[in-house]
Amino acid sequence: MNRPSLLSRYETLRRKEFETLTGLVETLGKVDGLPADQMDQARDALFHADHPFLIVLVGAFNTGKSSIINALLGEPVLGVGPTPTTDRIVTVRQGPSLQRIASGDADTIFHPSHLLDQVSLVDTPGLDSIFKGHDETTRHFLHRADLVMLVMLATQAMSQSNLDYLSALRDYGKRIVLVVNQIDLLDPDEQVTLKAFVAQQGQTILSTTGVTPDVWMVSAKLAAQANAVEPRDPALWDASGFAQIEHFITTALSDAARVRGKLETPLQIVRNVLTNALTQVRDEQNALVDYRKSAQNVRAQMEQSAVEQNTAVAETTGELAALFADTESRGTSAIREMFQWSRAANMAAGGLLELTGLARFGRRFGGRTPARTAFESKRVTEPLDQIPGVVDKLGPRLEGRDVKDVDDLIAYTRREIGVLPPVLQNKLVGSLGAPMTYDRSILSAARGNLIALVDKAKRAESERIDRAVQNTLVILAMYEIVVIIVAFLIGITAGGSNNGGFWILLVLAVITFMIGGLAILPVRGLLMARAYVGRLESLKTDLTAALGRAAERQISFGAGIRRDAVTPFLRLVESQTSQVDIVKVDLERYQTTLSGLEKDLAAIKE
Repeated sequence: MNRPSLLSRYETLRRKEFETLTGLVETLGKVDGLPADQMDQARDALFHADHPFLIVLVGAFNTGKSSIINALLGEPVLGVGPTPTTDRIVTVRQGPSLQRIASGDADTIFHPSHLLDQVSLVDTPGLDSIFKGHDETTRHFLHRADLVMLVMLATQAMSQSNLDYLSALRDYGKRIVLVVNQIDLLDPDEQVTLKAFVAQQGQTILSTTGVTPDVWMVSAKLAAQANAVEPRDPALWDASGFAQIEHFITTALSDAARVRGKLETPLQIVRNVLTNALTQVRDEQNALVDYRKSAQNVRAQMEQSAVEQNTAVAETTGELAALFADTESRGTSAIREMFQWSRAANMAAGGLLELTGLARFGRRFGGRTPARTAFESKRVTEPLDQIPGVVDKLGPRLEGRDVKDVDDLIAYTRREIGVLPPVLQNKLVGSLGAPMTYDRSILSAARGNLIALVDKAKRAESERIDRAVQNTLVILAMYEIVVIIVAFLIGITAGGSNNGGFWILLVLAVITFMIGGLAILPVRGLLMARAYVGRLESLKTDLTAALGRAAERQISFGAGIRRDAVTPFLRLVESQTSQVDIVKVDLERYQTTLSGLEKDLAAIKE
């Protein structure tokens, strides 16, 4: 593969890799319990993908690291001086114009140099800086490097401190180039001797790696002088040794194997993190199965409570139905007794009293109507008088169940929260607790309306039956009188007939018609009883419906306080389950994308 094609392919894959890792790092941040060092590795992988090729310059302060970067850029971008001028990690990368941005413990300088199209350069604090923290900062950054340049002064090359630095760098497993600066202070023979010495010492220290380090002899001073004229002085540039560095940088990405290595490094880093994250998420999913069961148990308890409370309402309704049935039985019995054949004479007499007004006169002085007498003898309203007591038992029964269930649910839920991992416990929003007050107004308000409905019905029913009986008696009396009058008129019309048969027939006819009129009494009683039962059934339906609606609101209120008491736990389990499921799907998607990138990298040929 030719160089332009390789570079184009490299840049395309690097951008795709960077976009993938950017999204993956964001998703990894949603994985609960993922160790901080794993997230650091993922961010490092992203850093790798965001930089084309990373060369990190390390060494003692005042060895010329900043000067070397300035020379490569062709202008003084970084500060230089006899005292430490770099107290932060500074990454120099390609940008449309010169700009410096500070972020955390590192700065980024953007520069339009074409050299930076292929590499990013990192200036680090001196390894032996007197400022506390520089050594740690530099060492922390080294693992990100694709290439490490250990810069040393020609007059102090391979001093004990530099030997120690090289030994420490060996453990990072990075490719190392030994850069000897200020060779302009040595004559040519001394340069040759020093280069051989540095190479020999470096090989000795790195012998365990099987790698012989490159040694670059340079002079940042001569390179700066070469850049001081326009165009750059090629002779001074060659003499400075920077031509060798520039050549390395411009050809570093012409090696397909090196390109693959550069792009594979972040994938390898993040692949391990992704595997660990998926394991973490799957373990969390398995753990959430138990938590979901706990949440389901809570919901099942609430549903069972609603069923049992509805059962209590049904039992109360059944008691009311039994009372109404008893009332109906007593009432119909009283009505039928009033209209029995045995009471026909009394009913006829009562009718005459009603017709003449004597009955009303008697009632005015405390006399009782036949209906009232019959209803009182059967104690018809006694079952209805028990309705308030039955209704009054329902409220405390529902409230007692509500209070007990809330206490039980809170106790159970607290135990379940206690076994949650700390990371989940910390996500609990709100606290468990029963309400400070209990609303009893729902059933109490309904109770007053129900009792008023029953009392009104009792009075109205008594009056209705009284009127019906009175009307019946009046009609019966009028019928009997009409029969007698008709018979009398017939007798007068017949004159003083001495025909004994005629008078016998007339008397028999009168008796027959009068008895026939009395025969309607049982029928009338049956019809009145049916109407009475129908009215009581309608009353029962209205009353039980009103009680049912009030009980439904009370049960709904109880369900609400149960739900509110344990909502923090249920909301936590639901949200966590949903989040874990989404994260798992996203991680598996990134796993597939990484596999595709690895295949694309494997397809890069020399």
